Amino acid sequence: MSITGNLKTMELSELLQWLSQSRKTGTLVIDNGEVEKRIFFEDGKVISAAASDPKEYLGHFLVSHGLIDEATLAQAMDMQEESKMLLGKILVTIGAVSEEKLETMLRLKAEEGIYELFTWSEGDFEFVDDNLPEYTMVPLSIDIPGIVMEGTRRLDEWKKIRQRIPSPLCVPVQVAAWATEEETPGAAKVLAQVDDDRTIQEITLQTHSSEFFVCRVLFAQIRQRRLKVVRPRSEGTLSGAERETVNSEALMSAAQGYIQAGDFELALRHLKAARSVAPDNQSVRLAIDKAEGVIRERIESAGVLLTSVPRLTDRAKNIDGIKISPQEAFILSRLDGVYDLQTVFKISPMPHLEAQVVFWKLLQAGYIEMTGDAGNG
Repeated sequence: MSITGNLKTMELSELLQWLSQSRKTGTLVIDNGEVEKRIFFEDGKVISAAASDPKEYLGHFLVSHGLIDEATLAQAMDMQEESKMLLGKILVTIGAVSEEKLETMLRLKAEEGIYELFTWSEGDFEFVDDNLPEYTMVPLSIDIPGIVMEGTRRLDEWKKIRQRIPSPLCVPVQVAAWATEEETPGAAKVLAQVDDDRTIQEITLQTHSSEFFVCRVLFAQIRQRRLKVVRPRSEGTLSGAERETVNSEALMSAAQGYIQAGDFELALRHLKAARSVAPDNQSVRLAIDKAEGVIRERIESAGVLLTSVPRLTDRAKNIDGIKISPQEAFILSRLDGVYDLQTVFKISPMPHLEAQVVFWKLLQAGYIEMTGDAGNG
């Protein structure tokens, strides 16, 4: 039996507790129009979880917590393409992580993904009985009462953090030596990115972390008067209010206009907003898929191919002082003249089309050049 609803009318804690008490087996899908999350149940206990946000993929999660580096992630993903094995099994096989550590991190990843759901004000959900993935999962057996208790506590913590860090566009500034008594490798990576200029959004991208994880690390330093947050920058995407005042048709129309004008970044923003406004509208989803296909085709016709090797131009050497986006900064810092686009996509926590648009922008601006297939140099 399939159960559907929205988190506005049925709280997440109530939904999870009902599934637990009913000893349900199946998949809970929750979609807020931007991210889709799936929680897998067996006899009322969570056995695994997944999300469409690349930052929640296992590889990026392990990078964010300092367990592996980007080179290891790229190597493992190459092996995965050839062997079709699960990424976690590959990482254990090559000795990157132990089997015990992998199981711990899989559990933590599942829990963190569910905890974030407690911050969603709305989202359509559907539970499908006896529907589980065909691939083998490491059974985690997470009890719901503990999840609900910690998720509620996290929500309260997030509200307190938001009072001091109101936006991901704020800039953290160090004012005293870090307090590192309980510092983890992931936290150390976050603090190492604080340079009194990077925004929280940039730090999140550079460390492959969730916004909550970065803000939590920074908030601990704020409470000890070792860091302050200043200079919130203007939003670069559509605000919630803007999305509420327009419908999906208007957003799609604007996106088409930006595609015709060659502004693919703005086109993607409007397509994303249209998906958020009408997450269940099949015709809108098909139109978005078609529009994204046009963008991909236009970009690839300009030479931004998966097998192309991007190299920095002389102009990129003088990039200091030029305003670039966090996404552009991430891409530029990963180019070594050897990685092809496909490899950079593997280590990037951005969706592939979004990353491809960033490459296209950098190419148009003259910061990079494409030198042909990786195999041919």
